[in-house]
Amino acid sequence: MVNISHKKNYHGLIDKWHSISSWVNWTWVKNSLTLIFFGLVAYLLYQQATTIEWGKVLETLKNTSMLTLATGLGLGVLCYFVYASYDLFGRYLLGLKVSMAKTWFVAWLSYAFNLNLSSLVGGIAFRYRLYSRLGVKAGDVTKILGISIATNWLGYILLAGGLFVSGQINPPDSWVVNSVHLQFIGVAFVLVVLAYLGACGFSKKREFQVRDTTLTLPSVKIALLQLVVACIHWTLMATVIYQFLADDVNFATVFAVLLVSSLAGVITHIPGGLGVLEAVFLALLAGQVDKSTILGSLFAYRCVFYLIPLAIAIPTYLMFEAFTRPAEGDAEKASAAS
Repeated sequence: MVNISHKKNYHGLIDKWHSISSWVNWTWVKNSLTLIFFGLVAYLLYQQATTIEWGKVLETLKNTSMLTLATGLGLGVLCYFVYASYDLFGRYLLGLKVSMAKTWFVAWLSYAFNLNLSSLVGGIAFRYRLYSRLGVKAGDVTKILGISIATNWLGYILLAGGLFVSGQINPPDSWVVNSVHLQFIGVAFVLVVLAYLGACGFSKKREFQVRDTTLTLPSVKIALLQLVVACIHWTLMATVIYQFLADDVNFATVFAVLLVSSLAGVITHIPGGLGVLEAVFLALLAGQVDKSTILGSLFAYRCVFYLIPLAIAIPTYLMFEAFTRPAEGDAEKASAAS
């Protein structure tokens, strides 16, 4: 009798769900959620615009040579190109049928919004929105996102580990962590990367369940390629900043400070790392570079790496929304694995 009662309750819930679904206008719900999404993005863009000191931006651009700005912009474009390749690992490992060009486009567009509006909106929300328009299942988008994040931070951990161990960073006395602590952290970082490569190369268990998502270890060749691509991305990012400071500080120092500031930006969850990047650079380069030079160089960096890509991404995204119409059943055809 207990089992029959449970079955009746279960079927009763199913019947209630169907009755609710019959009168809910799901098209209206979908359109409403879309409007809310656009409204949130518009609000965040406005909020971001009000925090930028446009007068200083224009002054910095006037005081920076066109050759330096063009070099920084070119390096920034190359850096975006490499970062957008992260999602191609997910496309390959999941066997998605979406073209490489479209996958790369989604990652590039998401990165521009990610840097300016925070990872939650740019890196996550935009990816789900854009991939859904291309017919990719939500579960596959989650896996692509996970692979992309893992690729990025594995490269970070490897580079940071190497730089921390080398002793290139000499933290201010006010920091809780000193140079010796950083070297121990560096060793731990390198061991994490080695453990990942070891698991990819020798682990007999290839799949791991994390809640509702199944994670599959790639081959060691793919893992090594992930590290190479991620290291190139971080190196290019450091190079963009370095070419604005080239006469005042060496590349290894700029690279190390960028890695510390990036981690600080993630911890603070401030969109675009506003203020965090500047604070870390000022703290770690104090005494080596004039304060005005640091701030001017970082303003120029933000212009070519954040603002110009965002200015291109906004109309590009609007055109994508206007001209992309997902076909019925694309979600099932777009993926070879769920």
